[in-house]
Amino acid sequence: MNMVLHLLIRSLATPFYKSHAGIFFFVFFIMFGVVESSQVVYYHQSLIYGVLTSTIFLLVVLALWLLYQVKVLLFFLKLLNQNDYQILNELALLSKTKNFLYFFILCSLTFLPVFLYSIAIFSIALVNGFYWQCLTIFSFQICLLAITAYSLTSFFHRKHIPPFIKLPVFSFTFLKGLSGIYWNYLLHKEKMAIALSKFFSIALIYVVKETLVEGDDFRIIALAWLFAVLSHTFIAIKLKSYEDLKLTWTRNLPISRFRTYSSYFLLYTILFIPEVILLVGTLGRGINLFQLPLLALLSSCFLLCFHTYLYKSNRNPDYLIHFIMVLFIFCFMMVLSKLIVPLAVCLVSISFFSFHHYYYRYQPKIE
Repeated sequence: MNMVLHLLIRSLATPFYKSHAGIFFFVFFIMFGVVESSQVVYYHQSLIYGVLTSTIFLLVVLALWLLYQVKVLLFFLKLLNQNDYQILNELALLSKTKNFLYFFILCSLTFLPVFLYSIAIFSIALVNGFYWQCLTIFSFQICLLAITAYSLTSFFHRKHIPPFIKLPVFSFTFLKGLSGIYWNYLLHKEKMAIALSKFFSIALIYVVKETLVEGDDFRIIALAWLFAVLSHTFIAIKLKSYEDLKLTWTRNLPISRFRTYSSYFLLYTILFIPEVILLVGTLGRGINLFQLPLLALLSSCFLLCFHTYLYKSNRNPDYLIHFIMVLFIFCFMMVLSKLIVPLAVCLVSISFFSFHHYYYRYQPKIE
């Protein structure tokens, strides 16, 4: 085996599987242990047929694979930023093509559990003529691996290089308080993060918007909206890191928790103004005037629930992706059940009471 690839496997892939052995065992138990041995084959055939015949079910599976690969990427980046892994910076001396190939193989090894189950999916799909679904799943998996490999390659080759393209700087001078501080931070320091999240969410909503016709189910646009919200979760992480680094003093100000919560709510509401404007032209085609602000409320409360989760002092950082996955699936199922209004009320209540409970009890770790 190539020595570089062997080093990467020992340094990154092996620790990943060791760190997540319990999760893999749990998933294996859920997939194979809760079903009687005589019904295992029928059970998985039913699941696979559901994936191949239901677009919504397929989207759920793709979303789970996406979250899994994001967790892999975050785990690798976390290790690579540790002092013990600085020796791997020598990979920057290799060509980008070689690095990409090494990381693609490495990501394929961590994606192996999905590949093994995909063999059964591809077999059933090809036998029953689901060629388009088979191509979609295979292309999605390859794109996931390629994007992860490219991100890791860029991490080494661009770590000490300033960005070639500088986005213009904007300021929301009319915003005061915490909302203004956070927005000016995002527009000055995290312009690329904003641009990437907006590109994905606006492109997704635009594609769904153009396919809507009069009389379509509101759940179609609501599900697309959830995926758009999912692309903004890393912005909440960046805001929380900035708060821990620069804004811990704001807790000593005589500002009520309700007012502070309202500042965060306003921040995340403004974040989705472009998507709301884009949907204005869709009124009467799958969405009405009441449902438009309902979507904005849903996105703000989803991100607030995630933000307040970050205030848990004893939380395990490795469970961050798990929490996002559970929250997303919960919202997904509520939307499918046409319980969007109760969902919004539930998220508002959970986020507010969690914020009220954890805000002053949280102490950022000193590193």
